[in-house]
Amino acid sequence: APLVVLVDGNTASAAEVMTAALQENQRAVVAGEQTFGKGIVQTIRQLENGNGGVAVTIARYETPEHHDINKQGIAVDVKTRTDCEKVDALACLSPEVFKN
Repeated sequence: APLVVLVDGNTASAAEVMTAALQENQRAVVAGEQTFGKGIVQTIRQLENGNGGVAVTIARYETPEHHDINKQGIAVDVKTRTDCEKVDALACLSPEVFKN
């Protein structure tokens, strides 16, 4: 049976990397809507005087083919609805998703 990954605008971070890995290695069809595009990891460094802080990027996510996902997200192979009940995600998928 084919593997279909259903994503939407709330799919972010490591879930996007996993989705891209499956997509770029032709292991899954990605269906739904473009993902969020959360491709960086940041930490907040407090200022010495305790008056605020600075966000410092400490890591970046990229796909196995070295595409930067930050603020871009992962494009889907098949656009489909994503407003289905989580217990029945198949209800969101059209038959075209399962065609090679």
